[in-house]
This record gives sequence, structure tokens and C-alpha cells, in this order.
Amino acid sequence: MKQLRIVYNTGEVNESGRPILRRASFAVEDSVTMAQAEQITSVIDSLTNYTVQGAYLITTVQVV
Repeated sequence: MKQLRIVYNTGEVNESGRPILRRASFAVEDSVTMAQAEQITSVIDSLTNYTVQGAYLITTVQVV
């Protein structure tokens, strides 16, 4: 199972002056490659008002 996790910078800062970040996770097919994940991230980035700060393709493997 794979997930695409995107971290957004909201453009706001907290009382400490640090940027406020938001995260979203999307389930993707196991066959999604890094290049495809970059394309998906680019499309999602174009549809939101926030700036994408990072994107991660996460593979989860069941061990038990």
C-alpha cells in the first residue's frame, strides 16, 4: 500500500514565528512511481492556495 503525503505551508506563522504547516495524505496505487508522484503533487499544488513544502511517497509493508 502506498500513500502520497503532501506538506503545505499555509503562509501563516504561529506565536513563535514558525510557519504553520498542514498535511494531507492520499492513497495511491502500489504501481505509482516517483515520477508519477511528482506529477500528482504538481497537479494538487496547482489546485490549492497553499504552497507545497514537501511531498513524500510512503510505502507501507505489513510485517505481521
